[in-house]
Amino acid sequence: MNFLVLNIYFPLITLLTVLFALLIDGIIGDPHVKYHPVNLMGNLFILFKNLVMKVQNPLLQKLFGSVILIISIAIVWIPLFLIQIGSWWIVNNNFFLSWKEYTLYNIIIYSLISAFVFKWSFALKNLGDVSKPIIQGIKNEDLPSARHHLSFIVRRDTTSLDKVHIISATVECIAESSTDSITSVFWFYLIGNIFAALMVKIFHVSSAWLLLLGLPLAYMYRMINTADSIVGYKNPKFRNIGWFSARMDDIANYIPARLTAFFILCAGFLLRKDIKNALRVLKNERNSLESVNAGWTMGAMAGLLGVQLEKIGKYVLGTPKKSLEISDIEESYKIIKLTSYMFILFLTIVCYFVLYLIRGF
Repeated sequence: MNFLVLNIYFPLITLLTVLFALLIDGIIGDPHVKYHPVNLMGNLFILFKNLVMKVQNPLLQKLFGSVILIISIAIVWIPLFLIQIGSWWIVNNNFFLSWKEYTLYNIIIYSLISAFVFKWSFALKNLGDVSKPIIQGIKNEDLPSARHHLSFIVRRDTTSLDKVHIISATVECIAESSTDSITSVFWFYLIGNIFAALMVKIFHVSSAWLLLLGLPLAYMYRMINTADSIVGYKNPKFRNIGWFSARMDDIANYIPARLTAFFILCAGFLLRKDIKNALRVLKNERNSLESVNAGWTMGAMAGLLGVQLEKIGKYVLGTPKKSLEISDIEESYKIIKLTSYMFILFLTIVCYFVLYLIRGF
C-alpha cells in the first residue's frame, strides 16, 4: 500500500477533510438515527457499565469504571483504523483513477470518505436544530412541550421549570456544548494529525499508517464525553464508577474550553455584544460551577448577552442587565456558530502549515 503518497499529501487531505465535514454537517445536520455512531458508543459503554454496576467496593468501582472506558475506546479505534486503511487501499488501487494520472481527484475522493466518517463525531448544525422545538414551545405558551424537548439535551430535571429557567438551560446547553460537541472534537482531530505526523517523521515512512490517528483521537474524545454524560454524576450510584470518565472529560476539555471562550469573545466582538461585561463575568465567576471547564464558555455567553444563567440549587452565573428572552436562545446559537467556524478555521490553518513544515524537514 503506497503510504508515501499519504505522507506527501497529508496536509491537504487534513484540510479537505475538515472542509468537507463542515459542508456535510451543514447539509444533512445530525439525523437522529438508531445507528448513529455516538449512540452506538453510548450503548456500548452502557453495556459494560451494567456489567459492573453490582460491584459494591468503592476501589473496585473506580477500577472497573476506568477499565470499561479504556476498553470502549479500544473497541471504537479498531473499526476507525480499518475504515481508513480500507478506503485508502480502494482509492490507491485504481478502483477510481490512477494516482499518477489523477492525484488530486483521488485525494478528493479519500478526503470525502474521511470527512463523512469524521462528520458523525461532531454536531454543529444540530445544536441549532435541537433548540427550535424548545423555542416553538415557549412561543406557543406550551411549556410542557418546551420542557419535554429540553429534557433531551440537559441533565437536570425539567418537569417544573418556568419559562425563564427553560431559556436559561437552553442557552447554557448551547454554550457548554460548543466545547463538548464541536471544538474539542476538531481539537483532537487536528492535534492528533500533528502528533501523528511527528511520529511518522521520527519513525520514518514505514510507519506512515500512524497518520491515520486523527479520526481515532476525535472519536476517543467523543467516547470520553459520552461516558461522562452517562456516569459522570456526583451521586452515590455513579460517584466511583464515573470518577475516571469525569476526570478524563475534565482533562480532555481543559484547553479547548479556554480556547473556545476566547473565540466566543471574538465572535461577540464581531456581533457587537458586551465584551467588557463578558470579560468581567469570566474573571469573577468562571469558577463558580462544579465543572472546571463549563464556566468559561457559559460565563462568556452570559456576559455577552447581559443575562443571568441559573441552575436552581447549583449556581447563578452573570449579572443581569436584562431579563432572559426567547431571542437569547437564537443569539447564543448565532454566537456559537460563528465561534465554531473561527475556532476551526484558525486551528485548521495552523495545523496545515505545521504539517507542511513537518513534511519538509
